[in-house]
Amino acid sequence: MKRAVTYSELKERRRCPWRAHLNYDRRLSPVIDSAGLREGSLFDAGWNALYERYKSDGRWEAGTMCAAMIREYERQQAEIEARTTLMDEERTAMQKRLEELLSVAQHWVRTASPESYDELVATQYEGRVPIAAPSGRSSTRYDLRFKVDGIVAIDGRLWIEERKAWKTIDQASLKMLQLDEQCGMYLWALRRQVERGEASADVMRAVELYGLPVGVHYMILRKKMPAVPQQLKDGSTSRDKRIDTTYEVYLRTLEERGQEPADYAEILQALWARGDTFTHRELVLRSEQELAEIGRRVWEAARFAAEGHTFKIPQRSCAWECPYFPLCLAWSEDVVQMHFRIRDRAHDEYEELEEAA
Repeated sequence: MKRAVTYSELKERRRCPWRAHLNYDRRLSPVIDSAGLREGSLFDAGWNALYERYKSDGRWEAGTMCAAMIREYERQQAEIEARTTLMDEERTAMQKRLEELLSVAQHWVRTASPESYDELVATQYEGRVPIAAPSGRSSTRYDLRFKVDGIVAIDGRLWIEERKAWKTIDQASLKMLQLDEQCGMYLWALRRQVERGEASADVMRAVELYGLPVGVHYMILRKKMPAVPQQLKDGSTSRDKRIDTTYEVYLRTLEERGQEPADYAEILQALWARGDTFTHRELVLRSEQELAEIGRRVWEAARFAAEGHTFKIPQRSCAWECPYFPLCLAWSEDVVQMHFRIRDRAHDEYEELEEAA
C-alpha cells in the first residue's frame, strides 16, 4: 500500500515518534480549551484570495484580502465556540485583534506591488511525487505531498514563494531562512515533479521560459502596524528615534499635520537608514548539492517513518508546550475522551492508496 506524507508529518515523526503516533496514526487532536486566533491562518486566507484575484483579473485590492480574513476569522470563532464557552472579554479581545490585523493587511496591500514579479505563474500550487532513494529509485511506499503559496518569476528565473506573518523581523530569523528545511523539501519536490513531466501546464510552460525553479522567494509581513509618531503639546511631532515605525509613515504623518519635513531631517534620515522593519523580501538560492542533500533527508525521514517508531523523547518543554503530555505519563481512555477528539480522515495524505504495479 502506498500513502502520501507531508513535511509536517516527517518532521514530527523525527522530533517525537510518540507524539506523531498520537497525531497521525491515532488522529487525536486536542480539544480547544481557550480562545485564541490562529493569526497565520488569517493571513494565509487573505493572501490566497488576494493573489488568486490578481491572477484571474489583475485586480490588487485590500478589500479582497480583508474579506477573506474576516471569513476565516468567523470560521475560527465558530470552531472555538463549538468546543468551549467564550467569555465576553475573550470575544472582545479577538475582535480587537482582528481589527488590528485587518489594518496591517490594508497597509501591506498599499505598500506591496505585484509588479515586482516578472510573472505570477501559480498560486496555492499542490502536488505529490514519489520519494526517491539516493540511487534514484522511486519509493513504492511513500509519496511526498507538498503545497506552496506560489510559483513566481523574478529577475528572469523561477522561484517558489513562501509568505510568512511574523511577530518580529530580526536578523537571526532571516539568517535561518538559509536553513529552511520545509521550503527546501517543497523546492526539491517541485523540481522532481517537473523532471517527471507531471507538473501543471502553466508550470511546465514557465520552466521552458525561465528554466527549473532555483530557490525560494520569501515575502515576510510583520503582524503589527508602524507606530504613528506622537504629537506633542506644542503641536510638533515627537523626534524620539526609538519609535517603531517606517520612514513613509513618519513622513506621511508630517504631511497630514502640515509640518515641514526639513525640520525633522535628522529622524527622517535615521528612519531611512533603518529601512522597513515591517515587511521583508528575500531570495534564497538552493544549489544542486543542497537539493541533492535535501532529497537524501526526505528519503531518510520516510524510512524512519516506515519503521513505525512510537518511543518518547522527553524534553524540558514537554510539560508546557505539548498538548499530548498527559498521555505521555500514562495512557488513559478517560483522558482521551476528556481532552481529545478523533479527526476524520479528511485529507488524502492520510488515505492509503493501492500501490502501482
